[in-house]
Amino acid sequence: AAYAILSYQTGYLKANYPAEFMAAMLSSELGNSEKVSHFVAECEAMGLVVLGPDVNESRDMFAPVGQKIRFGMAGIKGVGESAALKVIEEREKNGPFADFDDFVSRVDAKALNKRVLEHLVKTGAFDFSGASRKKLFDNIDSSLAAANANARDRAAGQSGFFDMLAEPEAAPKARTPALNSQISTLDSVGEFTSADRLQFEKELLGFYVTGHPMNAYLGFADALDTCAPDELLGLGDRVEFRLCGIASNLVKKLAKKDNRPWFMFTLSTKKASLQLNMFADATAKWSVNLAENAQVVILGNIIVGQEGPRINVKECRPLEAYVMGHIKRVTWLLHPQHKELNDFLRTLRTTLDKSAGDTKTSLGFLFEDRITALSDISGALGWKLTPAKFQEFRTHPAVAGVQLETKHLEIENDRKWSKKF
Repeated sequence: AAYAILSYQTGYLKANYPAEFMAAMLSSELGNSEKVSHFVAECEAMGLVVLGPDVNESRDMFAPVGQKIRFGMAGIKGVGESAALKVIEEREKNGPFADFDDFVSRVDAKALNKRVLEHLVKTGAFDFSGASRKKLFDNIDSSLAAANANARDRAAGQSGFFDMLAEPEAAPKARTPALNSQISTLDSVGEFTSADRLQFEKELLGFYVTGHPMNAYLGFADALDTCAPDELLGLGDRVEFRLCGIASNLVKKLAKKDNRPWFMFTLSTKKASLQLNMFADATAKWSVNLAENAQVVILGNIIVGQEGPRINVKECRPLEAYVMGHIKRVTWLLHPQHKELNDFLRTLRTTLDKSAGDTKTSLGFLFEDRITALSDISGALGWKLTPAKFQEFRTHPAVAGVQLETKHLEIENDRKWSKKF
């Protein structure tokens, strides 16, 4: 009965106060990146946006901001609760920070070391200022030096005030230039690449904020995946599967029996993360494709034994190359009356002429009554499909939708299980 009451109460809170409830759930798992990633995915499924850290909005823990949730500064690796509380204390006492310079000059220097600033910058905690993350990052040393110099000047001015009562007034001492002039006069080239930004966010927050590496494969992963990650262990014995994702947390081990190497790693999709093992036989052939943050497609099967089902990884292939070789046909569903339809068709024809390959192309025209007329483009105009070009076409305003046909899942035979005739 007590459990039923608790379930009812939590269900009520989740249904009526979703942002507050999920913020509390995320805060309860602060420091556990796997759990945080899981709850972030659940927030997305509920329509809740989890925002990255912001020195002007973040609390120490996750906190609701309207119908959104703001990441807690204490959850950033290398920042911690003590520094987060100092930031909040200064903000509540003297108001929000104007920019990075204002932040460095106001927050207690004992709470701000180089590592704390680096991690705040890398995770976008100063994006509100409009300054480039890379520019701020490159100038952290000079900003800290300027802040310390100004602090020394202030201290010297306070102690010299009493001396002036007994001594003649001295010429004013040259002061260090204002902090807000420091960054603007220093050089920094460009911005972090999108891949760098995402890697920093994943490393320091436990999840991606400004995007996802798998966004480059939108549409492809859904077409190639043979099941959802949380359905894998429910498949029958020897049932094969295929999943696309990002490999991370690689740990190399040696088999006790013969000392052959094998790998433990995490496969992260946009919806979930899986802990996988790639044993010695597969490692010997496919580990060349397994690297930290590599975009891969995993092929394998489920082995059901006395201890229950387990995931058996048999192949690990580079995702981009696999996509190019395993999409049989792309069918573009188009708005027939769209003013940019001709532009789409001309660009598509030019691409097919320049990028000959094996992927076939079809066109469909979507009318008001929802009946679609399909037309195959000549087989001589096969397409060497690339993720970048596909995404460019996919977002064209004349495109109503796209359908992908993939090749059948095939895994190389394992000698141990292959049949002999």
